[in-house]
Amino acid sequence: MSNESAINEANRPMGLQPPDRAALEHEVSISCHDTVPASLEAELVRLYRHMNSSLCHYAVARRARNAYAYLARRGEHPLAIFLFQREDRSIEVFNEMMQVAPAEIERFARYVFSRFPSVARISFSKIGKDVGTLSFPRQQYGHAEDIVVSLPTTPDAYFSSLSAKTRYNIKHQMKAIGADFPGFSFETYENGAIPENHVSGLIDLKKANMDEKRVKFGITPEETAWIMERAKTNGLLIVALLDGKVCGGSLSFCLDDHYFAHVNGYDTRFAKYSLGMLCCYLAMRETIQRGAKEAHLSWGRNPYKFKLLGVARDMANLDIYRSRMAYFRYLNRVLRNALGDVVERQKLTLLEYEHRNGFLPALAGRVVKVMRRIKRASFRPSG
Repeated sequence: MSNESAINEANRPMGLQPPDRAALEHEVSISCHDTVPASLEAELVRLYRHMNSSLCHYAVARRARNAYAYLARRGEHPLAIFLFQREDRSIEVFNEMMQVAPAEIERFARYVFSRFPSVARISFSKIGKDVGTLSFPRQQYGHAEDIVVSLPTTPDAYFSSLSAKTRYNIKHQMKAIGADFPGFSFETYENGAIPENHVSGLIDLKKANMDEKRVKFGITPEETAWIMERAKTNGLLIVALLDGKVCGGSLSFCLDDHYFAHVNGYDTRFAKYSLGMLCCYLAMRETIQRGAKEAHLSWGRNPYKFKLLGVARDMANLDIYRSRMAYFRYLNRVLRNALGDVVERQKLTLLEYEHRNGFLPALAGRVVKVMRRIKRASFRPSG
């Protein structure tokens, strides 16, 4: 297998002179590398501006060691970059949380099915839901969101854009927590100045929060090591301290002019002060001062994210099949995904009802609480 294959989608009749530079800039060229070139790191950041689609993310970098890289360009401008692995008759694209133009999904599918004749299915993980009308059978399933705050140019402008109630609560809680705990303070650290013990303390608080909710803690030792390293070069830490001990905080990572909240936690003794929200709000102010255009608050429809002007960008998984026959060959997978969608939609509906007033919302709230108790009854905190 060659190290790189390339095609040009412009149809040029034989015997004509090569097109001029202006014509070339409108052509779309496709290249596919059998290994992921290091040069793609910067292009991925410029194109998608998302941590989960960047080689700086530990999970993406790990999978990229044994992967292909597809690149579609118009002239010098990249249109799509997909990192993918092939296993038997399937292709798995593993950079995610990106908005992809329907035309680029179609172009990629046509290229893959042409280059890999035995491949029957292409899978994308967590991409924008607007995939248009494809010429191949496909299924969208699963649900994720990237909750994003579009930031103004100054911290004061951001504060003014919040609701009157949120502004009042922030001022009141800031004053109350300082009055009730004289040894309390907020500190800001950046990059190499971030103390490792503060980061590890924040991770411990996050684990305690998850254990209290009886939810599995998701940060692995591999991710912890990456967090520590990433914080030294692209980190922004807002930490709440009581007599020098970490009692809350927010750790974000910078990627170009976007910031990504990666670890948020707080000591539940400070829950009545909305300490988690205060740390997130202060992180917003700090990112604005550093020229950030957007702040990503990760998945999870926590009410405080929307109070801070977060907007959910919905994502879904996408499977594309070579033919109708291939689609039905994977019928078990299709049905399993469809059933998972039905269950997920019911959960989201119940969660939305939980925050409304009236008889049905109250009943839904009770159902949610019962389901949570059942789910968490067999939970065992990780060591």
